[in-house]
Amino acid sequence: MGLLGSGISDLDLLLGGGFIRDSPVLLLTETGTMGELLPLQILNHRIQEGDYGFILDLDFPPVRIRDWFKSFNWNLESFEEEGRLFIVDGFTNLYSQLPTEEKYVIENPRDIVHLDSYLYDLTSLIEKYKNKLFGVLFLSNAFLTKGQQLDKIINLIYKTRITLSQFGASVFVFDRGMMDEKTLSTLEHAFDYVIELKVAEQEKRFQKYLRIIKSPLISYVNDIVPYEVTPSGISLRTDIIREFESMKLNVKMPENGVIDFLGVRMTFFPAAALPLLTKFLFEGRDHEAGYVLTRLLGEKTVRLIFNNLSEKFKLNNLEEAVTFYARLATLVGLGEITVQEYDLQKGVIRLRTLNSPICTQFKNSGKNMGAFLEGVIGGAAEVYLGPESKCKEVKCISKGDEYCEYLVTFPSEKK
Repeated sequence: MGLLGSGISDLDLLLGGGFIRDSPVLLLTETGTMGELLPLQILNHRIQEGDYGFILDLDFPPVRIRDWFKSFNWNLESFEEEGRLFIVDGFTNLYSQLPTEEKYVIENPRDIVHLDSYLYDLTSLIEKYKNKLFGVLFLSNAFLTKGQQLDKIINLIYKTRITLSQFGASVFVFDRGMMDEKTLSTLEHAFDYVIELKVAEQEKRFQKYLRIIKSPLISYVNDIVPYEVTPSGISLRTDIIREFESMKLNVKMPENGVIDFLGVRMTFFPAAALPLLTKFLFEGRDHEAGYVLTRLLGEKTVRLIFNNLSEKFKLNNLEEAVTFYARLATLVGLGEITVQEYDLQKGVIRLRTLNSPICTQFKNSGKNMGAFLEGVIGGAAEVYLGPESKCKEVKCISKGDEYCEYLVTFPSEKK
């Protein structure tokens, strides 16, 4: 089965390989996602690959779409001149009859009957592109049609989806805020692919996320992936996903009830068990005593695992070991741990996590609560640096900081 590449390798990974040629795609956006750029970026790639395309737009002034193409150096005008792309303007007359320079214009986009008729007639423009078509339809404002005849709108979308499937793939873009949950559920059921774009606040920062909700390919990845808008278009960050997929190859079950990961017997338990255990170790003790006990548990735990791994993986140098184990800790669910500073001459390593599974549960407690992870990092440091190394949690989400930060210090002459 041949698949259409999106031009975004990370997106193809999440989709399970790409789009099936005649598949309809539902793309759900919300304010702040800039999600409308994604289908245009894919469209630009598909035309470069030899396909033909069209944009049917009820949601934006055509000049805005043209400006987006220019800002990302996508070749809209040359594609139009070559007859490989055309735009249908359904926005200009949405509120009143206005002049437009576009060749194809929907005269009365608020009239559901007229809109239905226009979409039906659209086939005469695209029939010559059969099996080579990629369409993008911005249709959120279809829900503004006269009388808001919801059943007729959904029927129109469903009919258009079936019609376009005869010619190739198409992306239907909707602002999820324009629809109720019942309508969303109905549309999700009708499409082969469903992609969701959201904006969420994480530790006082806004981050854009993409998720593949549905794909006909069994190898697709249903996970929330951060993305950003770059000068070349939308860029996904799937490095952790790729590593996690690779990590699964190292998980074995040599006998019933025994899970082996990288030569170490492991068990899986809910992340909520860690803050529960932390709370138990702190109860009945002052904060300092609870912290020491919890930190010791982290040290003992990591020694059981890392002594084995340090033998199994003969890492060439300290910097390589720091990077490897920071990623490993991320992959097993201890939060996305990044190396902020690494200086052998100063004898300093600084690690940071935005989403510790423990500290996020003790927000606003006013005290450091990352004792377990401090023990894990400290114990791992001792494996490589010896007992003279020290680890200290210098910032913590639990006491109101934006992130947790751990400072590892060791004698600067240590190699």
